[in-house]
Amino acid sequence: MPPRALSLAPAGLPCLLENSWQRSLSYGLTRDDDAQPWVATSMLKDARAENGWVNHLAAPLLARLRPQLASHPSIMVLSDATGLVLETHGNRDFLQKAQRYALAPGNLWGEHARGTNAIGTALALQRHCEVSGGEHYLSRNAGLFCSASPVFRPDGQIAGVLDLSTPAQAPRRDAAALIRRAVCQIEHEWATSALGADRWLLSLHHDPSVLGSAQELLLIFADQTLLGANKLAMDEFSLTPQHFGELALQTLFPEASLQAGETTLAASNTRRYYARQTLPARRYIGRGAAFVKDQLAKEKEKALRIVNAGIALCVTGETGSGKEYLARELYARSQWRTGNFVAINCAALPEHLIESELFGYVPGAFTGASPKGYIGKCREADGGVLFLDEIGDMPLALQTRLLRVLQEKKVTPLGANNVYDVNFTLICATHQDLAARVQAGTFREDLLYRIQEFHLRIPPLREWQNVDGFIRKLWQELGAASRGLTLSDEVIATLAGRPWPGNVRQLLSQLRVLMALAEDGDCITLADLPAEIATTRQPVVALTPKDEQSAIDEAQGNMSLAAKKLGISRSTLYRRLEKRQISS
Repeated sequence: MPPRALSLAPAGLPCLLENSWQRSLSYGLTRDDDAQPWVATSMLKDARAENGWVNHLAAPLLARLRPQLASHPSIMVLSDATGLVLETHGNRDFLQKAQRYALAPGNLWGEHARGTNAIGTALALQRHCEVSGGEHYLSRNAGLFCSASPVFRPDGQIAGVLDLSTPAQAPRRDAAALIRRAVCQIEHEWATSALGADRWLLSLHHDPSVLGSAQELLLIFADQTLLGANKLAMDEFSLTPQHFGELALQTLFPEASLQAGETTLAASNTRRYYARQTLPARRYIGRGAAFVKDQLAKEKEKALRIVNAGIALCVTGETGSGKEYLARELYARSQWRTGNFVAINCAALPEHLIESELFGYVPGAFTGASPKGYIGKCREADGGVLFLDEIGDMPLALQTRLLRVLQEKKVTPLGANNVYDVNFTLICATHQDLAARVQAGTFREDLLYRIQEFHLRIPPLREWQNVDGFIRKLWQELGAASRGLTLSDEVIATLAGRPWPGNVRQLLSQLRVLMALAEDGDCITLADLPAEIATTRQPVVALTPKDEQSAIDEAQGNMSLAAKKLGISRSTLYRRLEKRQISS
C-alpha cells in the first residue's frame, strides 16, 4: 500500500479492508469527500424493474424480518449489482436518522462512489463483508456499522447485495448470521424457482435432515448438463459461471443416474452426500401418456367428490394448462352450482387492494373507497365456490387473515365491527411449488394445509397423448367447419410437436391467429405458419425404434443430444418413446 494510504488507514484494519482503502484512494476519493452520488428517479425505476428478485424473493423475507428490525435501531438495505440502493426497510426511528448517511433508494454505494463500505466492498470481494465506524473510507460514514453479503443468481452472477446497517455505537451481534441466513434463503428459493419443464433439481447435504431446507446444496440440470446452482453448491464444488451449460452430471457424480427420490451419491470431490432428485413435470420414460389422460379423469372425479363435500381443493399446473377451466367445470357439476362462482386472481391485483376485494369494506373505510361500500368476494361466494387463482402470490400479511376466515367461516369487512357468516367451498390454483415457498418463508405452512386438503395436478400439454386429436377438436370448436377451413396433416404434426410452454392457452391463441389470417375454404399449410414455428417445426422422419435407441446409447442417455442426432426435437423423441412403450 502506498505511504499516503497507510497514513490514512486506521490501525488494525483487516487486510481485505486495507486493500479496499487502497482502491478507494486510486478512485481519487478523499476522506472528507462530502459528495453523495445518486441517480435520477427514472433510472431508479428502471433498475427496480430490472431487479425483479427484490420484489419476488427478498420482499417476502423482509416482511418476516420486520419485527427483528423494528426492535433494534437497524435497517436492511438492498442494492443491485452496481451498489445502487433499491430498497431500504427497518426501524422507523433509525431510518430517519440514516437519511444523513444517504442510504435511501437511488443512492450509489459502490466503492468507486463512496470508498470502503460494506455494500461496495462486498461487491468487490464477492463475499460477506463488515465495515464498522472508522473503517469506512469516508469520514461522514464513520457513524455506521454495516454487514453485507452479495446475492448470487443460480447462473453464478451477482444480482445485488443485502446489507444490515446500525449505529456504530450499537452494532447487532447477530448481524452477520442474520444477513447470511437471509441471503441463503433468497438463493435457495431462486434456485428452486428456476426449474421448468426440462429441468430437474439435485439436492445434497452431508446431513439428511437438512434436505429440503435453505441450507441444502442445489444443482439444476437439463438432462445431464449442469445449468445452475445455489451459492452453497457453487462453493462446495468450486463452480464458476463458466461451468454452467458445459459440465456433465457424470463429471460431478460418476455413479449418478436420472431417477426420482432419495439416495446417496459419491462426488468427484471424494465426498459422499445424501441426495434427493426432483424430476421435471415431463415424464421421461414412465407409464406412458395414456396413463396421464386416464389418471386425470379419475382425479377429476375424486376432485368433484371433494368439492361436493366442501373440502378445500388446490389445483396446480403450468401457466395456461386450464386450472380455472377445470375449477369452473367442477363447480358446474357440483352441488354448489346454485350459488356463485367467484374468482379472484391474487397476482393481478395490487397488494393493497386484495384485502378489500376479498373481505369487502364499509363506506369511507379508506381513501378512494366506494361511497356504497363493497361486500367482498368471500360474501359474494356464500353458497357457492370461491376460486383463488395464483394463491402462491398472496402477500404474507393477508395469508393470516385468510386462514382465520377459512377456519371460522366468518368475515369482517374493512372498517366494520359487524361479523358475517359465510359458507362456500374453496378451490385454489397456482403454478408455483407451494411447499418450496413454505420452505422459503413466503407462504404459511398452516395455510398450505388448509387450502390443499386435496391436490390435483393438471399435466402440461406436452405430456398429453393425443395432442393432434386435441388440435383438431379445438379447430372445429373455433368454427372452422362453418368457413370450410382445414389444417394439413403436416401442420397438425408440426403443432403437435411443439413444446407449448404456454400450454392450451398458447396453442389456442395460435389457432385463432391462423384462422383470422385464412380465407374461407383455405387449407392451412406449413407456409402459413409463423416463422418462429415454421423454422422450428418437427420434421417427419422415418425412424425405427432401433434408430432411436442407438442414438440414445451413443449420447449416453443425453436426450437433447440424442434428439439432435436423429434430427428431431427432444419433445418428439419423448413422445415416440412413450408411444412405443404403450404399444409394447
